[in-house]
Amino acid sequence: MQEQVRVTSWLMYASVVASFCCIGQYGYHVGVLAAPTKYIQDFYNQSYTERYGEITQDIMDWLWAVTASSYLIGGALGAIAAPSISDIMGRKYGLLFVNFLPLSAALMSGCSRIANNFELIIMSRTVNGVYGGIAFGITPMFLAEISPIKYRGAVGSSQKVFLALCILLAQILGIFVLNTEDNWHILLSMTGVISAIHLLLFPPCPDSPRWLVITDFNTKSAKRAIKKYYGTSDVDWVVDEINREHREELTEEKVGVVGLFTNPNYRRPLLISVTIMSSIQLCGIPALYQYAGFVFEMIWPNDPDAVSYAILGIGLVELFASFIAIFLVDRFGRRPLILYNFAAMVLLNGIIALSLNLANPEKADAWAYISMICIFASIFFFSIGPATVYFIIVPELWSQSTRPAAVSLGVQVQWWSGVLITFLFPYMQSGIGAYMFLIFMVIMIYYTAFAYFLVPETKQRSFEAISTGFRRKPRKRNED
Repeated sequence: MQEQVRVTSWLMYASVVASFCCIGQYGYHVGVLAAPTKYIQDFYNQSYTERYGEITQDIMDWLWAVTASSYLIGGALGAIAAPSISDIMGRKYGLLFVNFLPLSAALMSGCSRIANNFELIIMSRTVNGVYGGIAFGITPMFLAEISPIKYRGAVGSSQKVFLALCILLAQILGIFVLNTEDNWHILLSMTGVISAIHLLLFPPCPDSPRWLVITDFNTKSAKRAIKKYYGTSDVDWVVDEINREHREELTEEKVGVVGLFTNPNYRRPLLISVTIMSSIQLCGIPALYQYAGFVFEMIWPNDPDAVSYAILGIGLVELFASFIAIFLVDRFGRRPLILYNFAAMVLLNGIIALSLNLANPEKADAWAYISMICIFASIFFFSIGPATVYFIIVPELWSQSTRPAAVSLGVQVQWWSGVLITFLFPYMQSGIGAYMFLIFMVIMIYYTAFAYFLVPETKQRSFEAISTGFRRKPRKRNED
């Protein structure tokens, strides 16, 4: 019956709104600190000195590391709440409900300059991070569950496109519009506008048909949702497929996060989920966004304009690559996009380490441009591969009853990995300079080998077929 389905306007609408307003918030926070760093640090200096006395460089470095990582710490905490919110309130209303978090965070950061209180910025980023953790736990499930199998990859890829678009939006606003001593706090508050847009545009979207059937027992509403998202009047086969998956799940105990570790059937999908999610941060690319100005200053130490345009360049590259990924993920599959792009990043990290050490800091020589091109290329391969695929493959590995807990755990691993690398990145840069990219090269060798040996292909397979493939077959007793 899959041939009857089509890409409907409702499917596109829900994908765009959820991806831009929920996942896009994360992209905005990834890119927002790069441009106004100087003005924010000047404010920290002033606010701290007036209330606590003279600030040292060590304290400033620590405060900036806390500021950069506080969003990720909040995200890890928010991911814990995502399964309960998505199961109790549903995917749709869970996402709508948590908008109070970025709205209140926007008020905190917007008032920080007036109140002369730098702690409000750290608090606002933590609260925004809690929202990000919840949104990252629910949005991929929602989009996976409203999508026909045929289009699940393309719909899932839309999240990465809007994440990249919001990174670029933050960079454009930060470099060309609000990067002034008087306006940087407005730049930090713009995610409140994104939440207001979400509250306005998202309510007409139906909830996940799978949640409506399995958790809410509302088959009537589920059928209406399927008609809108699948574009077919014959919806009984979809409901039957959902119920068949649910009956299969009833043969096993419903588990939470702890149960994922005790059931041997979940060990391989759990290992895959956790490893893929950790790779997103430990590859170093998200941290590179946070500290992009410092990295490009290694290439152009005396040219702030070149640094600003290079920062903008990485946003453009990621957006372009994320758009291309939409057309690749269902054509080539999940596994090749992870494996081959991990391998490309191994090579590129080695070249970046070499070229940055050979570049002449007094002038832009060929090695400087090779460094920049390889950084852009690494972001490109990251964006069309793991950064897009993890939105899709992690929800696909799990059945309905285990998906919320598994996705939540994976998101927590991603956030805590981000905390680790965000804290370490500036110390790595100041301690070993360009050689830090050799560390990332070794890390990517591990992830490439892992993808080659353990990551399966999930393209065009049902949730039931994927989860069944991980179950251990009972051993036959020898009858001698």
